[in-house]
Amino acid sequence: MAVSPFPAPTPAKVITLRASKAPNLPIAPVEYTQQYQDQVLNALRLYFNQIDNFTQGATIPPSGVTGNRPVSTLQTPVPVGYLYYDTTLGIPIWWNGANWKNASGTTV
Repeated sequence: MAVSPFPAPTPAKVITLRASKAPNLPIAPVEYTQQYQDQVLNALRLYFNQIDNFTQGATIPPSGVTGNRPVSTLQTPVPVGYLYYDTTLGIPIWWNGANWKNASGTTV
């Protein structure tokens, strides 16, 4: 019996798709009744409330010119990893405990 030079096929992977978060809008009738309009508005309201709830946890980092960056002292240390948006440079920077660094790790 000859041995195949090709490797045995691997079993197929199962891919599970997650359900869409978009609203299920009702099919539009010929005339837009008040009930249809209410259904559409409620579906859109639910959808956009999901988006609003998601973005409520987002925060805007402190920002300002280079000269106004927080200064770390013994009395008021800047925490390591502190994010500051430098408007003079136009980029976000992080405090590493000793220096301000940009995303590529260069001291700024």
